[in-house]
Amino acid sequence: MNRKNAFGTLLALGLLTTLTAHAEVVFAQANLLLNKNQLSAVNYRGKGLSLPVGTKVQVLERDDDEVRCRVVDSGAEFRFVSHKSLGKTALALFPGFFSAKDPAARIAALSPEEQKQVKAGTLAKGMSRDAVLLTVGPPPPHRTLSLESTKWTYWSSKFSTFEVVFDADGRVVSYGGEPEPEPAPAAEPAPAPAPKFFHATANFHFQDDTVSWVNYLKGPILPFNSKVEVLDKGSSKVKFKVVETGKEFVFENDSRSGADTWALFQASFAAEDQAGKLAELSAEDRKKVSASEVVIGMSRAAVRMAWGPPPPHETASFDSTIWTYWKSSLAKVRVTFDQDDKVKSID
Repeated sequence: MNRKNAFGTLLALGLLTTLTAHAEVVFAQANLLLNKNQLSAVNYRGKGLSLPVGTKVQVLERDDDEVRCRVVDSGAEFRFVSHKSLGKTALALFPGFFSAKDPAARIAALSPEEQKQVKAGTLAKGMSRDAVLLTVGPPPPHRTLSLESTKWTYWSSKFSTFEVVFDADGRVVSYGGEPEPEPAPAAEPAPAPAPKFFHATANFHFQDDTVSWVNYLKGPILPFNSKVEVLDKGSSKVKFKVVETGKEFVFENDSRSGADTWALFQASFAAEDQAGKLAELSAEDRKKVSASEVVIGMSRAAVRMAWGPPPPHETASFDSTIWTYWKSSLAKVRVTFDQDDKVKSID
């Protein structure tokens, strides 16, 4: 390799390192649905795992064929792709789904009723065009050539469509059966350096001195805010000990999570002391956290402390309205939140 080529290679590597270190962060501009770690620009509105409006997403890599992304709060990775029928590249269509601008201001400008519908991800008569965009995203451009059109056509699946019809004032007068969204899978985020000491961000159950990434809701408990010291970390396990007692544990991951072991550990154990966060809760919520209980009316933050983060392979974003936990390898429990981020039901 001559000097010119060698210099060019080094320059490219340096640029790539810089781009990786300063990855672009954007916001979901609608409630979007992921299927098998993929978001299609066709914007299928049938089955899928939900990426709520406003979710922060890190752009890892982009080209005409696809844009690779990672959900900031959970580490879930997915690909944004186009389809030949749309006549546009993934890169060209991406700004209609994700933007550097937080959609919070757009949502705040809506009526209170529209804000509820957007957060719930459901359509309703009387909604404005912008409320529809925030709720279900843009219609595919090959059937809806302009957003000023009085009829927007969406796909529920590859074989079925539904329409949203607007009146002269730009308000919804009719719409097809828009199904409710579901929570999104996770994929592998890159590990990051971290301090040696951490604090449990929740009550974590363990069996045979092992804390599973699933955090099964059974067995003895490592209490909220326990201070731990990391002893060793590998591809599927993190070995640590409780500072106060010296008792050693293993945090264990497996292929089902679709996520990096160290990233999952950091979602469960934080470098910061958690006492201040507990103090921010109501007295009743603090009691429930101490008892590792979740009840109707409990805040989202309190649930997070009582039972820990929901496993990311079915709940990719902590903003999702449904968090899915496991009582055992065969039994699930779903916690549903209302518009005020309070527990509405526990199934």
